[in-house]
Amino acid sequence: MYNRNTTDSHKSKNILKHPCFNNYNFYNAIIHLPVAAEYNVRCNYGLHRSGCHNVLNADEAAMLLTPYEALEKYKKAKKEIPNLTVAAIAGPGEPLAAFDKVKETLKLIRQAESEIILCLSTNGLMLPVYANHLISLGVNNITVAVNTVNPETGAKIYSDITYLGHQYSGIEGANILLQNQIAGIGYLASMGVFVRINIVVIKGVNDHELGDITYMAKETGCKMTNIIQCMPNGTDKETEGFSVKELNDLRRKYEKVLPQSYYCKPCSAATIETLNTRLSANFKDYESYFQPDEKKPKSVIRRFAVCSKNGRLVDQHFGHATKFYIYDYIDDKISFVETRPVEQYCHGTKEEKEAGRIYKLIKVIEDCNCVICLRIGICPSNALKEKSIDIYTTYSLIEDGLREAVLRLYVCPP
Repeated sequence: MYNRNTTDSHKSKNILKHPCFNNYNFYNAIIHLPVAAEYNVRCNYGLHRSGCHNVLNADEAAMLLTPYEALEKYKKAKKEIPNLTVAAIAGPGEPLAAFDKVKETLKLIRQAESEIILCLSTNGLMLPVYANHLISLGVNNITVAVNTVNPETGAKIYSDITYLGHQYSGIEGANILLQNQIAGIGYLASMGVFVRINIVVIKGVNDHELGDITYMAKETGCKMTNIIQCMPNGTDKETEGFSVKELNDLRRKYEKVLPQSYYCKPCSAATIETLNTRLSANFKDYESYFQPDEKKPKSVIRRFAVCSKNGRLVDQHFGHATKFYIYDYIDDKISFVETRPVEQYCHGTKEEKEAGRIYKLIKVIEDCNCVICLRIGICPSNALKEKSIDIYTTYSLIEDGLREAVLRLYVCPP
């Protein structure tokens, strides 16, 4: 049995290394291993990669691997891709409907690499049955597709389910699915597994339930939710899609309840990817993703000037700052650079301000991409914008504020 008695620090490192559970991790990669072919939930919308599509197409059938073939693919990927930290099973069918193959695959990979993060994406129907098995295998992260908390809505989304040898449809089938999802999620979360909920939002069908689903996720112990677009696949159901801005607005609305994924794509059954780069299954795009000389991912680099009273919190008005704390953000790593003293802007006379005092202050931080502060006045705000320095206001721990700013301003801007 895999030892689950890991420290909180170890668990935190795991979640930081899993790009799908960390909005700011653009470095680490995840490999999806296609070993599951069976289905136990049929969807009226044929939701693509949401844990409830209906049947394998020819391409999906051709990609299927045996557990030993999956192990060999993982070994090759691990050898060639140094930033690979996660091995996941997300299809092409439902992993827990083909649990014998999934179990053998996870077991082989765990034996080959004790530190790899194991991940699984499921519709959740069989979670109460297999939760302890997944824990004993050392599965660290699980994503569950929960598209409604109302059986009546579920009857519209799902055609039928197959559960313990019996087929159920309508409200009855949707209710069984929902109750199993809630029970399985709650149990896994209580046992220290990081659980995320994927919500496939369908305009006019379940978009009014996003708040209810998010609250349920929080109450059952989930770490975050991921609102994703409905991508119809092979059905006659016509759905109106959401724009990127609409999706991001929904995510911002519900992140007040629970952290949201912003950059995570719907799970693919057989790709290797980071948050912003999808590699082909045969690694042919891998070399183009890495710089040929250094074999390192292309860097995401930003420099920040932070207003803080004590160097721990972003808790100071821009005009009250007597020094800036300078930080660099490079590939999801935050490093403190230095402190830089400045004359307090708000203490200057009107004449001094009109004479351009703000520009003397800005000169101190002209190499920075962004100022992070509690609040800022109109005049300094306009002056910073003139110099192409971004502004982000928040009240938080400094590192949390830095990550928020990167996400809002550079990863997923409004």
